[in-house]
Amino acid sequence: MAAQSTENSSQPTENPPSVSIFVDRSAVDSATIQYRLVFDEPDSENTFWLINYTGNVVSSTGFISDKMHKNEQALRWDGETKSPSVTITSSANEGNGQEYTATNRWILGPTPQLSVAWAPSRNSRWQYRQPFQEDYPNATVKFADSGVLGSTFTYIGAYEEHTHHADGQQFQLIVANDAAPADPPSEIFKSLTMASKHMPGKSPDKVLAFVLPDPSWRGGYASPSRDELWVHEDARLSGPRNLWIHEYVHTRQSFELGKEMMWFREASAAYFASNLSVEQGRTSQSDVLQLLTAKKFDESALSKPNTWASHEVPYYQGAYTLWALDARIRNATNGERSLFDVFDRMNSHEGTIDYGDFKRIVTNIAGQSIDPWLNQYVTTSALPELQEDVGSIAGDVESNKVDDSNSRKTSGGNGNFSIPDANRLPVMIDDSSLTLFMWGGLGLVGLVFALVVAQYISGQIKRIRKF
Repeated sequence: MAAQSTENSSQPTENPPSVSIFVDRSAVDSATIQYRLVFDEPDSENTFWLINYTGNVVSSTGFISDKMHKNEQALRWDGETKSPSVTITSSANEGNGQEYTATNRWILGPTPQLSVAWAPSRNSRWQYRQPFQEDYPNATVKFADSGVLGSTFTYIGAYEEHTHHADGQQFQLIVANDAAPADPPSEIFKSLTMASKHMPGKSPDKVLAFVLPDPSWRGGYASPSRDELWVHEDARLSGPRNLWIHEYVHTRQSFELGKEMMWFREASAAYFASNLSVEQGRTSQSDVLQLLTAKKFDESALSKPNTWASHEVPYYQGAYTLWALDARIRNATNGERSLFDVFDRMNSHEGTIDYGDFKRIVTNIAGQSIDPWLNQYVTTSALPELQEDVGSIAGDVESNKVDDSNSRKTSGGNGNFSIPDANRLPVMIDDSSLTLFMWGGLGLVGLVFALVVAQYISGQIKRIRKF
């Protein structure tokens, strides 16, 4: 939700009060973002509440602290104030130290959540809208300097904006101040557009992506429910990791996972990132196999997080297992179905997906039970055998002409902030609605494993094993 206004297409009494949102960086704490929401005078018949809010409410005018029917804290309009307002703050220090970043030149922080509940008349049903979402009618956003307001992320500082439209989908790329993407925006758009065409289900109408420099964590971060993500400037499209596709896949994950399936969120993102990168000619299947077998996680069972040797298990062992599962499904269906169909069915599933649901979905897609195989490689630490020629999505992908337009916005008001502990070392976090991805070269570890891995691969690629 960039600074913009949305025209009112309905009668005033049917819409929530119009709102003006003013966004600025706190003068007291440079890691804090301040949002001041000023509402127009509600219709005299309206009942008007602010509910389900996150962040810190630091002040309000024209609202009375109250509670909803489930004893939830809320703010109720006093029925008299003509321009009720509320000020909320969020901090880049929230989370686990990796999700957000504040520097003396720019800040990326969490956008707070807030719902407006109102009844157009005293006898009508409650209606709900969120001011920080794009579909809120009659909303305007203004920054003290320059910035971008998303549903998940708020960025304040100078930036360069690139946009791309393809097949009814819009990609908006925000390059933060001082950031230099490893690949040009046109190539990033090309890779994401090609990936979007092959991912099952409906594509999001708009994807908002940020490119961040140091001291941001050298990885990526995505919000599956909000179609927003960021990656570090050093992320490359080449290679089996392809952080751009990895994080984009997270925006296509609408399923909820039970504890035994927590591994699938990152494993599937890593699998599809490598699969689609192979299809785009940005890496090879042998490179994928080498990467996924470079690290061993003895005694780690995917369905049992308490057995994981490290947080990397889903990225490596999980993705490796999904490559093997995809091969089994393709073999069982003569290439008619694949893990893409499993992913699609999981997105359509109502409620939380547990391991039993997963097995039933796989059986339905494969046309035969694969339960014994799944039990062996998902619930134990055993690893399936995998050869190089395991296949990828069928068909060649046509190159898409990328028509991207650039704009540059600058801000001169944020140059004097100092951020304590800006270079703190990051740590990984567990699976959540917002997902992190670790990437980088194998370095010394890769050198140590190189000979062993090469020998392993040479033996595997000599045969095609049917699972």
